[in-house]
Order: sequence, then C-alpha cells, then structure tokens
Amino acid sequence: MYVNLFPQKQLMQTRRYMLMFGLFLIAGGAYALFREFFLQDAFRLGWAISNALVFSAGVTFWLIADKSLATKEAYFSMNPERIKYRLTLFAREQAVHWKEVDAVDISVHSVVFNLTSGKSVTMRLGNIQQPEIILHVSRSIHLAAMEKGIMVNGVQTVQQSSVA
Repeated sequence: MYVNLFPQKQLMQTRRYMLMFGLFLIAGGAYALFREFFLQDAFRLGWAISNALVFSAGVTFWLIADKSLATKEAYFSMNPERIKYRLTLFAREQAVHWKEVDAVDISVHSVVFNLTSGKSVTMRLGNIQQPEIILHVSRSIHLAAMEKGIMVNGVQTVQQSSVA
C-alpha cells in the first residue's frame, strides 16, 4: 500500500506561493546589493553579507518552486515486512520493520511503535493534511498489527493464519 500524503492541489498552491516569495526576495536582495555596492558612499560588509543572504534565500525558494532543487515526496508505504514513511517534504524517511515491533499504540494524533529493543518510534498523524487519509493510515496499521499478532493499544491480538 502506497499513499501520497501531500495533495497535488495544495502542492501547486504552495509552489506558487514559494515562487512569488522567492521572486520578492530576489528582487529585494538584488536591489539592496546594487545599492550597497554602487549607490552608498561607504561600504558596509555586514549589510552586504545580509543582502547576499536575502538574495540567496530568494534563489533557493525559486529553485524549490521551479522543481530545479528537488524536495522529497511525503508518503506512507506499508508491506508485510516493513512500514516506510515521510510525513513532511523536508523530513527524513523513517522505516519500521514489523519483526522489530513489540506493541503499537494508536491514537487520533499519533501512532507509537514500541520496539523489542525498548525504543519507540512515533509517527505524528497531525502532519498529514487530509482527515480521511489519517483514518486510512491508522486503520491500515491497526489491521496489519492485528494480523501479525502484535499488541494494539494494550490489547493482545491473536495472529491470523493465512490459508490459501
């Protein structure tokens, strides 16, 4: 199961805002650099550096919005061996293997995987934008954990045997 967590319509709107903001920063930074180098009598190094930072931030926003500088895709992927997800565009990918999971605590806001090593991995569902996708992801994890005989919210489930 693979679910793209960032809706395309919202992604296009975010890119448009980033493009406009980047253009604003590029224009402001370029004017400020031009003013610092050519119109001011005394050169101020601190101002020039800060103007260059504003200009470079604008270029970065522009490149991200133009898809020239790649950002990662937000997604959720689950198969019989593992769960992999990235809930925001700039977050790193998380992977949880089912064989390492001792218990799962599912709430409205998060899914906590308690591992056999004593550590826990928290998947924050609040980072997902659409309520129906949150429900789909949490139910899918719940059903998969029940199939594997993993304790869910403190209730021990019986492992399902698959007969073909």
